[in-house]
Amino acid sequence: MTNEQNTILGLGVSFLVGCVVGGIAGLLAAPQSGARTRRQIASFADDVRERAGEATEETTAVIQRAINKGRNLAEEATEDTTAAIQRVIDKGRNLVGT
Repeated sequence: MTNEQNTILGLGVSFLVGCVVGGIAGLLAAPQSGARTRRQIASFADDVRERAGEATEETTAVIQRAINKGRNLAEEATEDTTAAIQRVIDKGRNLVGT
């Protein structure tokens, strides 16, 4: 995992933890009826679920870009290596005279 991916993943986790802690603190600081509190908890859970989905989508996109970049680098390295080997073979053939 690259440094960029670690940073994004860390930010996403920090964001979600902050949401949970902030939501709990808000509920504890504002006493009210049980029914209203349950509605707020349900709403809060929906918000967290939505944000977690967004974070998952963003993380998936970052990982997919990293996979594509790695795949491209591997293809380029393979092509470069193949070309270098072919040059050595050609040079060897020229030296041998075949």
